[in-house]
Amino acid sequence: MSPEPVRRDLISEKGSLPDNEKRTESDVAKHECGVDVVAGLIAGHGEESDLDPQAAYELQKKLDRNMLPLLCALYTLQFIDKNSLGSSAVLGIIQDNHLTTNQFNNLGTAFYIGYIIFVGPHAWLMQRFPIAKYIALNIGLWSVFLGLQAACHNYGGLFALRFLLGASESCITSGIMTIMTMFYTRVESTQRISWTFMCNSVASIVAAFISFGVAHAEAASRPHQWQWFMIIVSILSIIVSTLYLWRMPDNPATARFLNEQEKINVVKRLRVNQNGIEAKVWKRYQFIEAFTDPKTWFFFLFACVANLMGGVGIVFNLIIKEFGYNTLQTTALSIPIGAAGIIAISTGTVLIKYFPNARCILGIVGFIPPSICCFLLLFLSWENKTGLLIAFYLIFSYTLGFVMILSLVAVVFAGHTKKMTCNAIFLVGYAIGQMVSTQFWKEKYRPRNMVPWIIILSSFTFNIFMISVIRWYLVRENKRRDAEKLTSGEEYKEFGFVQHVQEDGSIVKLKVPIQFLDITDVENKAFRYPL
Repeated sequence: MSPEPVRRDLISEKGSLPDNEKRTESDVAKHECGVDVVAGLIAGHGEESDLDPQAAYELQKKLDRNMLPLLCALYTLQFIDKNSLGSSAVLGIIQDNHLTTNQFNNLGTAFYIGYIIFVGPHAWLMQRFPIAKYIALNIGLWSVFLGLQAACHNYGGLFALRFLLGASESCITSGIMTIMTMFYTRVESTQRISWTFMCNSVASIVAAFISFGVAHAEAASRPHQWQWFMIIVSILSIIVSTLYLWRMPDNPATARFLNEQEKINVVKRLRVNQNGIEAKVWKRYQFIEAFTDPKTWFFFLFACVANLMGGVGIVFNLIIKEFGYNTLQTTALSIPIGAAGIIAISTGTVLIKYFPNARCILGIVGFIPPSICCFLLLFLSWENKTGLLIAFYLIFSYTLGFVMILSLVAVVFAGHTKKMTCNAIFLVGYAIGQMVSTQFWKEKYRPRNMVPWIIILSSFTFNIFMISVIRWYLVRENKRRDAEKLTSGEEYKEFGFVQHVQEDGSIVKLKVPIQFLDITDVENKAFRYPL
């Protein structure tokens, strides 16, 4: 009879090593006490045969049925909330709050100031507390902050609430990336992160329909049109917060919709990822390793520049209106904006299934069509309103390039503290790019906006270069590890041991796959970087 599962009372054979002590693969296997939260599930099952393909498929579908609707709803509402300022731009928020162009741009910046300040604390807190419950709490907070904007009548009040909105929303992307890799394999998580990010495009369509609907209200009636928009989206966010708290699991071990065998099977499927699931012990050496790993800064630099496109989310309605359309026409014409992103990301998720190591290649390809669209926006005749509008729509196909690298960040780091830290650093870069991008849509550049489009075209070109650098580095590291293994002639250690104190006081040593001992991609020599 197999011993009972290890839970949070997992201990090491000889205690934990000091954080500053050099660790090898075997040291971690023997000594690390902050093991993965699912180590108890997999203990005693690590050497069992892989799941039958049909059983694995059925399990994947069960995960999708229970989790994907919530994740997609969350990301849809998050994007609508974040870009609520842009949706309200033609609905009266500028006039009612007496905003100048610079003040309007600063409100976009305020969101990302809050985002940057709180993304680090969120990463630490999501490791310490149940991640799904923590995210649900923050959804509830942002619902309140968004709804309160409807009561504002000046720049100062809006600035404060936009700051708080960014502070509460800065845990969402990192949280979704973490949850995806807890339940899905690398290729599956890439597809599903892409699908949830595609909800940004869906959100653009949903927000446009809401804007179109409230634009039919009398402009002078109360609440005003822009206030109706804020109120409606706030109510929808509260509903999603409640559903998330009720249904979303914190990790496979706490998934109520799975039975015990299915929980074990979920974890067995993830052994191939080589990066574990979740550990609740913060580890200083992993935190330091995150900052000294070159990959971290390659991704950070990419995130900074890739998101110089982000300011369009604040001014998209103003851009369309300046093509020569009235307010009602503008709200209707903003509906197709999300279509290009949906088509591009859908194509990418199909291709990644057949070419699982093509994330970087797809990322490069994803930035080529929007680069062409930038040329069109710069050089098409201003009288060609239809051509300009179509080019503006298609520029949003850039989301394929960004989401492929976002999904790569989710699977290229191992060790839970390191992974959360690297996610946070990437998102700081994301927020910096978004924050800067709100500032170059100046009144003096309108209506042609030559300077912003030149900046965005330059960023797309740099993104292609940066993805090429990332891929070169990952390929080099994989080749180096292959050469080291060939030279040494040693086989990789596949298992480590943890001790469990049973109810009668006796101690049993349980065999656990090494990737569930919460070791980093640098420590785990069997780790090969996905491309």
